[in-house]
Amino acid sequence: MRRMLALELREAFSNRWFTIAVLAAVLLAALAAGESVEKFNTNGFDASDSSYYAYYSSWSSVSVWLGVGAWGRSSLYYLFFYGIIFVAPLAYSWSSSTDIRSGYARQLAVRSTKKYYLFSKLFACFSASFVVAACGLLANLLFVSLFFPAYPPFSYDSLYTGMTYGKVLADLYYANPILFIAVRTLFDSCVCGAWAAFVASIGWFSRHVALNYIASYLGLLGLEFLNHYFFAAITTAPIFEFSVFQIIQSWSFEYAHEPLVSLVVLAILALGSVLLTLVKCRRDLL
Repeated sequence: MRRMLALELREAFSNRWFTIAVLAAVLLAALAAGESVEKFNTNGFDASDSSYYAYYSSWSSVSVWLGVGAWGRSSLYYLFFYGIIFVAPLAYSWSSSTDIRSGYARQLAVRSTKKYYLFSKLFACFSASFVVAACGLLANLLFVSLFFPAYPPFSYDSLYTGMTYGKVLADLYYANPILFIAVRTLFDSCVCGAWAAFVASIGWFSRHVALNYIASYLGLLGLEFLNHYFFAAITTAPIFEFSVFQIIQSWSFEYAHEPLVSLVVLAILALGSVLLTLVKCRRDLL
């Protein structure tokens, strides 16, 4: 098991698509950071006016970071979160389909066992996509830190940062911003990794890489649209939404977000990928 896991991890982090995925995530992060800077330059406070309250917390690098988005909740801010879900599985999730199609999966299963191979592949897909998402989020923090100072946020500026005490991890954000960044990066990366593992587990049953990859993403978009339409039709009050896109943002105009709901969605993705892999364990690797 250890040797098979090491082999899969080496393949996951050394293939060219992993590099492409990381570069794409960093590009999305840079575009979002540039939008935040441009928005601040256009709508920022007037430093020459001594009577003007500068609400410093909103232009702290911690607040401008994608995990909060005080100055960037616009087109490229959303592009990052919708894009990272598409980019993260690109790192290695395609390999489940290609291994089955080429017969390489059967060769590896002979060297070890089918179960060890399948779950090693699943963990490698999760790990590679986890790193892609983390690189994107941390790259954005680096980019915004080049322009915005690391001013500690204060709770009385919550109206301007957008991180009110009704938001997920708001207490941690004001008490320990660095730990908040670590927790948000860890969770969002886990969601991206779990989604990538789920895409890979679907690939056990499909040899068409592009169809599997694109159809799963379009299905996620379709589910969010139907979910949004359903909730909008039955109520105007904030209600929980089981949307991967909304959960990694941890912020929405219309929907309430609770840690339990986010953890449930993460658990559904992880459990779904494990169950599909267990089903494949009982079938031939063809």
